[in-house]
Amino acid sequence: MKQYFLCILAAFLILFGGCKQETSEIGLGLINEVGTDFTDTTSIVAYSFLEDTINTTNMSANVIGNIHDPVFGDHKGTAFAQFSMSGSSVNFGTNPVIDSVVLTLQISSYYGDTNSRVAFRVYQLTEPISGDKYYQNNSVSYDPTPLNYSLTQYSIQPNTHVIVDTNSYNPHLRIRLSQAFGQYLLNNSQHMTSNSSFQSFFKGICIDAISHSGSNGYMIISNLNSALTGINLYYHNDEQSAKRYRFSCSSSSCKRFNSFTHNYLSSSDANFTQEVLGGDREIGNSVLFVQAMGGVKTRITFPYLKEAFKSLNNRVVINKAELVITNVATDETFWVQPTNLTLQGISEKDGKIMYLPDDEYYTGATYFGGNYDAAKHEYRFRITKYVQGLILQNSELSNSVNLVLRGSAVRANRLVFGGTGLSDDKRMRLELSYTTY
Repeated sequence: MKQYFLCILAAFLILFGGCKQETSEIGLGLINEVGTDFTDTTSIVAYSFLEDTINTTNMSANVIGNIHDPVFGDHKGTAFAQFSMSGSSVNFGTNPVIDSVVLTLQISSYYGDTNSRVAFRVYQLTEPISGDKYYQNNSVSYDPTPLNYSLTQYSIQPNTHVIVDTNSYNPHLRIRLSQAFGQYLLNNSQHMTSNSSFQSFFKGICIDAISHSGSNGYMIISNLNSALTGINLYYHNDEQSAKRYRFSCSSSSCKRFNSFTHNYLSSSDANFTQEVLGGDREIGNSVLFVQAMGGVKTRITFPYLKEAFKSLNNRVVINKAELVITNVATDETFWVQPTNLTLQGISEKDGKIMYLPDDEYYTGATYFGGNYDAAKHEYRFRITKYVQGLILQNSELSNSVNLVLRGSAVRANRLVFGGTGLSDDKRMRLELSYTTY
């Protein structure tokens, strides 16, 4: 009886041990086993082209500024935003008189040259932000007369606290607006009995960046939901000599979106203009490009991967597949490389964008990768499951992917990286470890 029990226990452990192995990652743990091979010479075809439109509605941040990039050309970020009251109604007291009015924009980060100055202009909207989705090339109407107190250019100190009336605040940009605009708001408190009434009366603002001084310019990445962002009225009335009221953009009733303007014809890089604008795909053998703000993406195709193991009748296990992207930019002083990139799968059936089976949506960021390795100047993506599916020809994905900058709507970075035909370790490559049986 005891021997019978031990046999049953051994069978139970073997059965469930086998089940655990079957649910692990495909091919993981097989590297360095007998029969494992490696290659990094899989054929790749890649080219860079202009991005389609991207949704910029109610993102975590807005990109506002004006830059000249010698490779990518001239670019501008413009924000449109609604504001809400700081309470259910407003009472400015008897005979309110404006002292000053200041638009404050919190600075989360920046991109470009902070030694430059940018001419920001603020305009009052004449059309409400009423749509559910706005894209990078959308706009709403505004009064062309700037609300600015003076038509000046602004410098930023994104890592320095701002002192206001002896109080210290986190980095932000302060744009003084006209006295007439401030008094206009004070004189119309009858429209401020509710947020909906206020937003019907005051539809919001457009924050534009029309030019910059210096060679480069800059973009600020601003969280309009921040407590530091708002239209601040400094005024007095018959009862008090110093009052302050703030209209914020943090309410859920406030909509906002970004538009981006790109002038790629101002690029001085022949490779960029020939490839991205001229459609010369041969340039992709040498150099490739990707840019945020709905700018530029790269199409990567593995033309022969499906057929590479056909003679083995699918008797192959991909232990590990990594796509390697290497930064070759030499001007990182102002044009800092993106923190992370991502890959988009493309449906074989209809060309729609899909998640790869390796995407962090399914697996996690550590597995999928795409983060910049500053020591190696490279990005790596683990796409083992995707490659295995192509080889087995049981995937609904095509043999092409798009390389894009993660968070394109809320960043301004760009990347110049090695093409597919370079002879050194800077080339784009697919590193495959696999086992045949």
